[in-house]
Amino acid sequence: MGILRIEQADMKKGELVLTVSEDLVCSGLPEEGYEICTYDEGFISALLENFSGKPFIVKEIDCWCTGARTCRFSAKTDNQ
Repeated sequence: MGILRIEQADMKKGELVLTVSEDLVCSGLPEEGYEICTYDEGFISALLENFSGKPFIVKEIDCWCTGARTCRFSAKTDNQ
């Protein structure tokens, strides 16, 4: 997947910001103007749910293919 890092975490609110550097899905690809790491979104969501016991919604907010040089994801518990 790449090098996963937690940038911010507030487990009381159930909110995290994570980055994946050297992402195997998109690192080195040309800019496309949209995020492409849907596999990573699902993988991170399942990983967080497995460890916390709570479902998470994960959305990519920065991507190599939109000009960022690391992929960044917002994760929030699905408490709605």
